[in-house]
Amino acid sequence: MRIISEMNLMKKLVYLMLVVFWLLPACGPDIPVHKKKLLVETTPVKGLVFDRYEDVLFGLDTSNFQEGLKSIQQQYLPFLDGDLDNPDAIRYLKNFAVDPFSVNLYQTVKQTFPNLDEVRAVVEEVYGHFQFYYPEIPLPKHIYTCVSGINPDIPAVLFAGDALVISLDWYLNGNEIYEQIGMPQYRARRTAVETLAKDLGQLLFATFLDQDAKQGCLLEEMVNAGRIDYFVEAMYPKMADSVLLGYSSEQTRWAEANEGNLWADMVGNQYLYSSDLEMFRVFLSDGPFTNEYSHEAPPRLGEFIGLQIVRTFMDVHEISLQELMQVKDLQGLFLDSRYKPKK
Repeated sequence: MRIISEMNLMKKLVYLMLVVFWLLPACGPDIPVHKKKLLVETTPVKGLVFDRYEDVLFGLDTSNFQEGLKSIQQQYLPFLDGDLDNPDAIRYLKNFAVDPFSVNLYQTVKQTFPNLDEVRAVVEEVYGHFQFYYPEIPLPKHIYTCVSGINPDIPAVLFAGDALVISLDWYLNGNEIYEQIGMPQYRARRTAVETLAKDLGQLLFATFLDQDAKQGCLLEEMVNAGRIDYFVEAMYPKMADSVLLGYSSEQTRWAEANEGNLWADMVGNQYLYSSDLEMFRVFLSDGPFTNEYSHEAPPRLGEFIGLQIVRTFMDVHEISLQELMQVKDLQGLFLDSRYKPKK
């Protein structure tokens, strides 16, 4: 029994060493307290099934397309739960499957993801962390991938019944195809596979934890945005801030270097307790940059500050992630954080 206990102890030590190792590049030699709190030992997720709908759809015989769809309908109900005797539905699906852009997109997806190893690794890690904190909430075991046509009306990740659906064409790592369809550069940079971890984390928050609170003042909205980011970070702790915030590396450095001056400006101009929609636009809306400060300044600077407030709060308080998610007094959270960045 003693030998078994020693072996278990060694396994835990090795695990912690590995976790610290992959966090060092992102955190530097001094790991912040909030980051240390995210070093949890998760249980490997078992029983996940990955299914590539895109392979089946684009592999159908177009000369007998309707019968082909009917033959796969039961296996792919998240995509084919409609009436396959409806000629308009069949025509729509066939046009999509033979459209040159769709075919090229599928081929690009296959080149980028010849297998699903990277996707599986991300999903397993996010699932593992979520189940560590919320073991009572079951997550879909069946994961489908697909090609959506980079359709902005279809979320990159979504729950469909008892399945998780991932549109792989949103994760082509800045492929030139995004430029070809006119996607803004600031949005195209958010297409690395690591962004899947962020999108999945946000989906988990929105599905299971979002409290549907009324819109508050700018400060409250900033802190809430930062809290969501902190939750996403907890689901995938090795995520770089540039991925978490959707910034370029240069924009991330600008935000870090100007944090103190930015905060002083917001306090000095009494923006924090404003409900002016213009302030919400300046500090929380997305885009290529924040014009009011600099073309080098990233967008959503209010979200960046909100994240730093939440991190500071977690640095100075012994509070769990679950308790953080339940906090309703966001102004009180800010005050308790004692956030005061240096200029």
